[in-house]
Amino acid sequence: MSRLSRLGLALALSLGLAVAAPVSAAGPVSQAAIAEVRAMVAAAPDPWGLAVAVTDRDRTLLVAMHGYADIAARTPVTADTRFAIGSISKSFTAITLMQFADEGRFDPDAPIARYLPDFHPRGAFPAITGDALLTHTAGLPNYLADVASMRFAIAATNALEPRYAPGAHFWYSNLGYQLLGYAAERIEGQPFALVLKRRVLDRLGMAATVPQIDDRLRGRIATSYARSPDGSYHAAPWFPYLAADGAIVSTAGDMAAYARMLLARGDAPGGRLISERAFARLATARLDDYGYGFDVLDGGRVLAHSGSIAGFQAYLHADLGQGMAVVLLGNGPIDPGLRGRIIARLSGKAPDKASGAPKPFAEPSSFAGHFIGPRGERLDIAADASGQLAATRDGATVPLVRLTRDGWGAYLTPQGPHSLIFFRDAAGAVTDVSDGATGYAKAGSGPPPPETPAAYRALVGRYMAHGEEGPGVRIFVRNGRLMMAYADSNAPPDMLAEDGPGRFRLAEPAYAPEELVFDTSIDGRAQRLRLSGVPLYRVDLP
Repeated sequence: MSRLSRLGLALALSLGLAVAAPVSAAGPVSQAAIAEVRAMVAAAPDPWGLAVAVTDRDRTLLVAMHGYADIAARTPVTADTRFAIGSISKSFTAITLMQFADEGRFDPDAPIARYLPDFHPRGAFPAITGDALLTHTAGLPNYLADVASMRFAIAATNALEPRYAPGAHFWYSNLGYQLLGYAAERIEGQPFALVLKRRVLDRLGMAATVPQIDDRLRGRIATSYARSPDGSYHAAPWFPYLAADGAIVSTAGDMAAYARMLLARGDAPGGRLISERAFARLATARLDDYGYGFDVLDGGRVLAHSGSIAGFQAYLHADLGQGMAVVLLGNGPIDPGLRGRIIARLSGKAPDKASGAPKPFAEPSSFAGHFIGPRGERLDIAADASGQLAATRDGATVPLVRLTRDGWGAYLTPQGPHSLIFFRDAAGAVTDVSDGATGYAKAGSGPPPPETPAAYRALVGRYMAHGEEGPGVRIFVRNGRLMMAYADSNAPPDMLAEDGPGRFRLAEPAYAPEELVFDTSIDGRAQRLRLSGVPLYRVDLP
């Protein structure tokens, strides 16, 4: 739809939707584009909230809202609703450090240990620099969930050994930006939140923005929602977060002010935040088209970044060439197709075909069939008229519960809980299934899989960390190879490569810094998995 009728507007308000009238558009963004974006936001199907701001170099052109800040309380999103912006916070951290660089207090090319003397990871490679941390090329793992937002992360990092020299490969690392925040604290001699507030937020007039997620914000920001692996949604758990990789809470209007500074290449009404030279370095694409805190796209024309934390999602797209920026803030999943259509309409380009809606879940009946194991064992999967899936093996039938898009679980069985992970061919037809330590090929789709190595059987199972952030993983075998899938994700599983007894890494890419170490055997099964140093423990769940 291109515009809201009077009846449609009344319906939107009755459903908890809100739409703000735009300031008169001028320059690169037309009134027609603004009207269509407003209509797209109002028509979003999800009940949780979405706030979208569009700005040119001079002023905010649109703030449009949809949905609820709190679904249970039927509290609609307004222009003042605050959302966590997740990893978009990294760009604020990069700008703060480049301010220090302008002042001669931070050299991106110097070892970060100059500013963080307690940082000294193992290994024979050259020292990790600030530049390597800013560009995600330091060789550090993505995230240490058990020490995130805690300075102990510095000591935990010292127990790691990078697999490659700084600058050799790109591997996204929240841990690296946490360390940058601690370095900034030592440079300024103040908590990073205060440094960020004084140097960036206050200077841009971002009065509604808070530099950290703490208990003062309970009930004062939107309630966030996450999708369950089976496709439903639930309220995400609350947890405080202080680290420089993703702790900022903001509004659509405040983020539009931030975006205008980017469109002005570091300039602002009160004077430049960073020099043109510093901005040019920040906005230069390096490996995987990443600069300092931004994806640098379209030959340097566009700065962009997504964000996700505790159910919140966000996206920032600043087209420096066009002089237009858009910010999307949500307290639940943001439809990538909607995001792509909004950006395309504002930029006058065709939507990215890869940014469609999430793939729908297959019907339970598509999993049904007869499956053959390595020794001719038979596993039968059947679906009844109601869609209930059940597995029959050795004459015993157990009901299955959906865990992920292609994963099903069996609870309270004599053999203990187990998960069935199904795999499909390019046409979408099921070809095989892993029942933990045993693989089965669908009858007629190919030869039975090989036997599972005995050593791998002791490792198969679900492991998790207690706490709001997790993580949890499932370890299983497919075609004789050990695999890992995140328990709360529909992403494809990772194949593992053995690095020694009980030690594994990701098979692809071979340089990935993540590592898995299994230990502590009880009754012949490993009870602990250290995932890049984070301890996870076997739990009797599928």
